[in-house]
Amino acid sequence: MEIRNIGGQPHTDIAGAAEFTRRSEATVRLKTSPKQREQGSGWPAPVSQDKKSWFPIDELERVRDVLLPQIVESARARVHQVNLDGDPEELLSAAEFRKILDISQGAWDLYAGRSKAAWKRHEDGYLPLFDLEEPAPTRGMARYWKRRRIQEWINARGGSVQGPDRQAE
Repeated sequence: MEIRNIGGQPHTDIAGAAEFTRRSEATVRLKTSPKQREQGSGWPAPVSQDKKSWFPIDELERVRDVLLPQIVESARARVHQVNLDGDPEELLSAAEFRKILDISQGAWDLYAGRSKAAWKRHEDGYLPLFDLEEPAPTRGMARYWKRRRIQEWINARGGSVQGPDRQAE
């Protein structure tokens, strides 16, 4: 990493900034562009000298140690939040659960099918482990989940849902 003292502070070039922040040179160029900085990228403005762009090391430390971890954490943030009113211990049927998720019967059947191996191990699968399973009146099994468990599962997973009381975060 090339370092140059500019104005009494250590600076590095684009290649050094990329190495220092563990990002590609293209990302450094993009995020430090005037347009991206104006839009709030949080990256430092370069100092031009000898036809090269130089970046203050202390600003790159802030990007690496503060900004980038914040970006990673925000990517992990919940993308939705549902609040299922009613008795949290009430059992809801698969049909009610599917309606909350706003998915088709075909998608539900696919998720349930892919969940069966995990359910046999008493674990969550594509869908959470049910709280009650009993023979259905006609054929197959009827499964039920506690309202609380459905709400916790929806609010902990990634992706999006079009359920009741959806709150944008």
